Amino acid sequence: MQIIDRTLKALTFLSNEPTGLSVSELSTMLGIPASSTHRILTGLKENHFIIQDGDTKKYKVSYKLFTLCSQITKNSSLVSSAKSVMKKLAKKLDKTIVLCVMENSHIICIDYIENKDTSMYMVKIGYEMPLHVTSAGKVFSAFMDRKAAEQELSKTSMEAATPYTKTSLEELYRELDEIKKDGYAICDEELQLGIQGIACPIFDMNNNVVATISFAALKREHYITEKTISELKSSASEISRLIG
Repeated sequence: MQIIDRTLKALTFLSNEPTGLSVSELSTMLGIPASSTHRILTGLKENHFIIQDGDTKKYKVSYKLFTLCSQITKNSSLVSSAKSVMKKLAKKLDKTIVLCVMENSHIICIDYIENKDTSMYMVKIGYEMPLHVTSAGKVFSAFMDRKAAEQELSKTSMEAATPYTKTSLEELYRELDEIKKDGYAICDEELQLGIQGIACPIFDMNNNVVATISFAALKREHYITEKTISELKSSASEISRLIG
């Protein structure tokens, strides 16, 4: 079990470093000897999950891993059901539309439709974010019962990403009541300065929130309006019907 745990952690660290990691760098991150790290990397390389840069000698994840992840995403009924709705919304709003789920007390992007604003709002499949700093995380927290929300948020460090991040559970709980009533959540420069994000819940047939659909915009654009909120809520409802 220990070798599996270390191997998965190694892949996670490598996937977050586009330029790759050296044996010593990864060894430090894993907290294990360089010899043990080298054995893990050798196994991953032999199975073509990572490659080694010929110039820097650093290790990076391979396209085999990307292909595997893409196939999992492709086979997801949620992703396939949401895809056409997201494409229409991205075209209508001229924004990158993001589909997220919650796992292990984090928000994870499982699909997105790019649009012209990608330089402003970088996102990738598998990207993880804390619950308390994202509009998607607030949606999941708001639509849980309070005890479940407390349990999930208690696992979060509540660290501040910006001066506007809510780091008090009491302050966040007050906002959750409004979010559930309104049917959407806004992240107002709480994750990234100058950026506002908005998310709406996607429900399954049992009326449980299984995902969120969201977009972000520069705050100075004043893009989050009654009209764009209505468009986002309508798209979320359409996806809910498709997966229900």
